[in-house]
Amino acid sequence: MINYPKETKAFFFSDMEGSTRLAQELGESYVQILERHRTIIRMALNRFNGREIDTAGDGFFVVFDQAKMAVGAAIAIQQHFATREWAKKVGLKVRIGIHYGEALVTASGFTGLEVHRASRISNVAHGGQVLISEIVRQKIKKSLPETVALKDLGSFLLKDFDKPNELFQLLIPNTQTEFPPLRTNIFRPNVAVLPFTNLSGDPEQEYFCDGISAEIILALDNTCGLNVVSRSSSFALKGKTLNAREIGKQLGATAILEGAVRKNDNQLRISVELVDASSGTNIWSSRFDRKLQDVFELQDEIAHNIAKALEVKLVPDRKNGIQVRQTSNVEAYDFYLKGRRAYYQFSHSGVKLAIQMFQRAIEIDDEYALAYCGLADCYSFLYMYEKSSVENLREVFLASLQAMELAPFLAEAHASRGIALSLKKQYKKAESAFERAIELNPSLFEAWYHYGRASFAQGKLGQAARLLYEASRTRPGDYQSILLAGQAYGSLGIKQLAKKAQQRGVGIVEKHLQLNPGDTRALSLGANGLVALGERKKGLEWLGRALTLEPEDPMLLYNAGCIYSLLDMQEEALNCLERSFGAGLTQRDWFENDSNLDAVRELPRFQTLLEKMD
Repeated sequence: MINYPKETKAFFFSDMEGSTRLAQELGESYVQILERHRTIIRMALNRFNGREIDTAGDGFFVVFDQAKMAVGAAIAIQQHFATREWAKKVGLKVRIGIHYGEALVTASGFTGLEVHRASRISNVAHGGQVLISEIVRQKIKKSLPETVALKDLGSFLLKDFDKPNELFQLLIPNTQTEFPPLRTNIFRPNVAVLPFTNLSGDPEQEYFCDGISAEIILALDNTCGLNVVSRSSSFALKGKTLNAREIGKQLGATAILEGAVRKNDNQLRISVELVDASSGTNIWSSRFDRKLQDVFELQDEIAHNIAKALEVKLVPDRKNGIQVRQTSNVEAYDFYLKGRRAYYQFSHSGVKLAIQMFQRAIEIDDEYALAYCGLADCYSFLYMYEKSSVENLREVFLASLQAMELAPFLAEAHASRGIALSLKKQYKKAESAFERAIELNPSLFEAWYHYGRASFAQGKLGQAARLLYEASRTRPGDYQSILLAGQAYGSLGIKQLAKKAQQRGVGIVEKHLQLNPGDTRALSLGANGLVALGERKKGLEWLGRALTLEPEDPMLLYNAGCIYSLLDMQEEALNCLERSFGAGLTQRDWFENDSNLDAVRELPRFQTLLEKMD
C-alpha cells in the first residue's frame, strides 16, 4: 500500500454556467469564447500564485497555498467577467467554490474528501457567484478587502456528505450580488420538544410542566435555521414509551428535547437533555435550580442553549422574546398555562374551561396581553365551530382589541385581531393585521393559517393556497392547512400540486389518528382528502366514525356536507348542511365560496339555506 504524502491547501473549482446552452447558441464561435474564458482565468491564477491541477472543458481545478490568494483570484475573475461587454453580451457567467483542507498528494495532483467538498461547493453555486466554506471564512476574515463583504447563506447538505456545511457568499463590487437559492437543500435541524415529566408528586402540576415545554417551543420558533415540531404532534406522544430513534422517526425530528420538572413551593428544578434522534446520543444536558419567579428567563435560557448546541442562530431582534411575551406575575402565568392547556384540546368543553382560566389570569394581571389573545382565540373557536352569534363575535372583538392596546408589537395580538376582523368580514383590515403579525413573527402558524382561511372564504383561492402552504411549512405536522391548500389548488385546476398536498395531508392525519383515534376534525378533514384522491370507501368510513362520535357538531356536519357534495350525494349533503346551520353555523362566505359545495350550489334547497342566513 502506497503512503501518499498530505498537504493542506486552498482548493478552487470553477466552471461556466450553461456552457452547453452557450455552445448551441454560439455555434463555432463558442470555441473563441471558451479560449478567451480560459485565458482570463489563467491570468488571475498566475497573478495570485495558483497552481492549475486539472482543466476539463470549461472547468478548472486549482490549488493555492493560502485561502486569501484563492479568494483574491475569485474576486478578480468575477469583476472581469461582470464588467466586460463581450462577456455580458453572450451571457458568460462563472461559478466558483473555495474550500481549505488537507488532501493526499498523488502523481496526478490532489485527492481526498476535502477536494470533493470544494467541488460540491462549486456545484451548488450560480453563475457569477463565489461560495466559500466556513474554514475559508475564518482564514480570510482579517485580510478581506474593505470593499468586499461576506453573506452568511446558512447550512446546506452537499451531495454525498452526511453533515451540513456552512456556506458564505462573497459580495464583490460591480458584480451581481443577488442570486436564487443554492442548488441544494438547506439544512434545518428539526427539533421535537416533548412534554416535560412532572416530578412534583402532584398530578395537578401536569399543566405547568406542559406549559414550560410549550413556551420553549415558542422560543425555538424564533430561531433562524431551525424547524420545530408542532406542539400538537410532540404532545401526542405524551405517556408513550418510545426510544429516541422511534420518536425521531415518528415526528421526523433530528433532535429531541426531554425534560423533567420538580416544583416545590417557590422552588423550581428543571433537568433537560437534548438527544440526537438518529443515534440516541446526548448532544447537551443541564440542570437548573431556580426560584419560581425566574421561570420566564429560564425558558429563554434553555432555548438559547439548544440553539448553541445545534449551532444555529437566534433571530437577533427576538432574542428576548419570552421576557417580552410574559407577565411578571407567576400566578397569572399559571392560569394562562391552564387556559392554553384546555384550549389545545380543541373541544367545546375545553374551550369553555380555557375562557375561565384566561379570565382568572386577567383578574390577577389586567395587562396580560397573551391572556387576552387566548380569550379572543376561544371566542373565535366558539363563533366558527359552535355558534356564530353576535355575543361570541363581540367577545372576540373586545379581547383582541385589548391585546392590541396592551402589546402593539406582539404578533399574536395582531393575529387575533385579524381573525376578529375576518369574522366580521372586514377583510382589508384583517389582511393588514395578518401581514403585520407575519412581519413581527414569520413563524407564527396562526397568522398564516387564519389569513389563508380568510382568503379562502372570499374566494381568493390563489392567495389562499399560497398562505395555507406557508402555514404548513411553519407547522409541518398540521393537517388542516395542507389539506385546505390542496383543495384550493384543486379548485384552481393545479392538479399536481393539489394531489401532492392532499396525499401529504392524509399521511399526517393517519399518523395523528394513531395517537388520537377519536379526533373528529382530523377524521372529517382526512376523509375530505381521501375522497378528493378518489378513495371513496375509506373516506366514507372515516366520516362515519366522526359522525358516530359527534353527530350534532355544527362544523363536523358542514364538513360532512362538503364530502357528500364531492361524492355527488346531494340529498345527504343538503341534510348535513341544513343541520349545521340549525346547530349555529352561519358563516355564509364559506357556504358561498367553498368549491366542495359546487354540486349543490344551484339547487333550490341550498339557495333557500343561504336566504335563511341573511
